[in-house]
Amino acid sequence: MIRMQIAVVLGLFAAGALAAQSDAAKPTFESLDKNADGKVTLNEAADNDALFVAFKSLDSNKDGLLSREEFAAYKPQA
Repeated sequence: MIRMQIAVVLGLFAAGALAAQSDAAKPTFESLDKNADGKVTLNEAADNDALFVAFKSLDSNKDGLLSREEFAAYKPQA
């Protein structure tokens, strides 16, 4: 019984660590929006390789900028 409880606790810890790692991998909109204009440019996104690669597909209105809503759709690969 105790082994099972330990296994459950370890499993929950591992799941929490993975979730925290996933959250840490995604930059915040504010950290990317260097000039605080409410948009992320391709130049601003260049600091994050994964976002830079995904930028074109996230830019749903094809204006060359990511709005907060467009950025919210960004899901970095683990």
